[in-house]
Amino acid sequence: MPAPSATAPASICIVRLSALGDVVMVLPLIKMLRRNWPAARITWIVGRDALPLVAPLANTATATADNNNVTANNNAVEIIPIEKPRRPADYLALRRQFKNRDFDALLCLQASWRANLIYPCIRARRKIGYSPDRAKDLHALFTRERIPPAPPRSHIIDGFFQFAETLGAARDASDYAAPWGLAIAPEARAWAAQTLPAAPWLAVAPCASKHERNWAPENYATVIAHAWRARKMPAILLGGPGESDRALSAQIRHRLDADVTQTGDSGLRTPDSVTGTRDAGLGARGAVFADLTGQTTLPQLAAAIAHPHCAALLAPDTGAVHIARAFGRPVIGLYAVAPATRTGPYRETGYCIDKFAAAVARFTNNKTTADTTATDDATTDTDATAALPWSFRVHDPRAMQLITPDEVRAQLAKLLNA
Repeated sequence: MPAPSATAPASICIVRLSALGDVVMVLPLIKMLRRNWPAARITWIVGRDALPLVAPLANTATATADNNNVTANNNAVEIIPIEKPRRPADYLALRRQFKNRDFDALLCLQASWRANLIYPCIRARRKIGYSPDRAKDLHALFTRERIPPAPPRSHIIDGFFQFAETLGAARDASDYAAPWGLAIAPEARAWAAQTLPAAPWLAVAPCASKHERNWAPENYATVIAHAWRARKMPAILLGGPGESDRALSAQIRHRLDADVTQTGDSGLRTPDSVTGTRDAGLGARGAVFADLTGQTTLPQLAAAIAHPHCAALLAPDTGAVHIARAFGRPVIGLYAVAPATRTGPYRETGYCIDKFAAAVARFTNNKTTADTTATDDATTDTDATAALPWSFRVHDPRAMQLITPDEVRAQLAKLLNA
């Protein structure tokens, strides 16, 4: 039940600047806050890079007015985009920007030096931060209250919910039920309708922000070729404009081209890109594969994943996973560096492959004997890794290679046959 009106906060400020997946995972927290306190004014300070994705939540604001002049909209969030502060002058500018603002609560959802130094620039009656097991860079010095320690193998979103619970809110399953409120801009929706296939296709977002989370390109090529040969289901690569994204996609293309040469399978045609119409890419020609890496904006990426003919997303631990979860799109997630129950699609890990326990046993000094797949219950833990610190990761590039193409093909068959 919502907190009594006497204790309901009138204004709540959230700070979460990045990364893309973490920004998307803030959305269930906003749903929870809005359900508990419909009249509260919610302000979200977010990194400018993420603005195109979250801008539809509300009109952007400059936050230069005093509290009495800020218009509350019960159905909107005040989005305040900022560049990540880098110099003392940047923090002084932030302090000036917020000098006439007072909040009932500041939710400090990011624990890093750059973010921690933002918190003294914002006046709030309550400043809530992470527990010591998740805090870093002297986070506790910049907050006044702490959320409880993380339960074993709990998800990042569970941690975000703890901020609202510390404030007095009550959690409900509707808070994380899709959709999460991530709207698709009309221009992006029109682009997707014009560009993407009008029959089921597989989205593949292969590149994570850290190389250790990446699966081998030949493995992706094997699965993509199988999806076409077994199901006549084409695949579309999605990714950012960065060098690592483009390089991994190029390697996958090369592997598929080699498959065509070795097998003589003319059905495995791989156009270089989708250039704006179905005929230029997958649609009419029935090619198995197209590469949109570096060719989409953030709204277009979301529109592609939310497209009605996108059957599923295949990806490692990357932001696209959480966009898919926000729209209720099935995810075949690949996890070994961290468990799917911690960083995967929230409470929807039934199609994920989780080799975290096996990677811990093989590549670290913390030996376990279990080799489990993820479950739909993010609080369930069936192996000895529960004793590890919440933030424990397997920093070994061999960890992801414990996942085999056969396992991924089996999960794809399970999903498509459901």
